[in-house]
Parts: sequence; structure tokens; C-alpha cells
Amino acid sequence: MSNVAHLFVEAVSQTEGPARHEDRSIMTIPVQQSLAGFIASDADVSFTGSGITRVHFRAGVEHWRREQDGTFTKLDNTFHDLLIFGKTAERAAARFRKGDQFVAHGYVDTRPAEPPARPSEVFVARKIGHDLARTAYDVNRTPVTPRQTPHQLDQAAASTTAPPPNDAQRAPTTPPAGATYSTAPRSGTATGQGIGL
Repeated sequence: MSNVAHLFVEAVSQTEGPARHEDRSIMTIPVQQSLAGFIASDADVSFTGSGITRVHFRAGVEHWRREQDGTFTKLDNTFHDLLIFGKTAERAAARFRKGDQFVAHGYVDTRPAEPPARPSEVFVARKIGHDLARTAYDVNRTPVTPRQTPHQLDQAAASTTAPPPNDAQRAPTTPPAGATYSTAPRSGTATGQGIGL
């Protein structure tokens, strides 16, 4: 091997070592599951065995199908159980009303059931707020009281049972931003297709 080639190989090996180490240390963005929809019931407030506030809402999700001409056809809404714990639950019970649009992040928890009943799914929201794109509001930046630790909230979520279903009485019908509303027939469409907002 010539001196030039030897120096090139040595330089590459020295460069690749630290670069590979840096790649391994790069952090990925910490994301969680999210749910966007509307509040479809009054708040059902209760408490866990350890005294942590638990709030259940029935949440509705709008679904739209994009047509070839660029319009959107409204499909049937779906309804889901939404659970919130701790200080966030207390504030949600005080501030959310039927029809309010929200965005939440957390996780889906599957609750077992005795046959012949099927397991149920509950969305446990670690954080929740009004949907900025569809809600006008003022921000109060006064510091809030200390909140429960994530471990406390997870323990509370694990110890609760699925709330009873309570179907919605009211649902907004606002298409996605910038979309034109289509009144095309919905025959043959199925719930769950299209765009979930």
C-alpha cells in the first residue's frame, strides 16, 4: 500500500469512529399517542383508592373522506372513553363543556372483560387542552400548584376500571381547515374511513 493510500485509510478510520459514537448519542423526539376530537358528555368526576382525582369524558371523533374533486364528505362520528387523572383532571372537569374541541396526548389502555363481553379501550390522557385551531381563548400564565408525578398518574390509571359508556347528544360538523363541504350521498361508507380529526 502506498503512503498516500495508507494515510487515507487511517484518516477515514479516525473520522468514522467518533462519528458513529455521535450518531448513537442522538436522541429521538419523545412522542406519544394523541387523540383529537370533541367533548361529548358532562364530566364524570371520581377518585382512586389513593385519593387521586379521576375524570371520565365521552369523546367524539369526526371522520371525513376526501373525494377526487378535493371536497370532503362527512362520515359518521365515532365515540370513545377518555380518562384523565390528577390536577389535569380537576382543571379539565372545570374547563371543558360538551362540544369543546380538544387535543390530548397519552396512551390507549385495553381493559379486560369477562366473556362474552369484549375488552374495552380507554384513552388515558396525560395532557389535554383545547384545540388551538378551533378555539378562541385567553392564556393565564399564573404559576399552577405542583402536579402529581407521572408514576403516580400511571398507578392511578392502572387501578381504575373502564367507565360505563354514555353516548353523545351533540357533535360539531366542521370540515378540516380549507376544505369545502360536500353533501354527496354517504351510502356504502363505513365508520372509521377517511380523516380522523
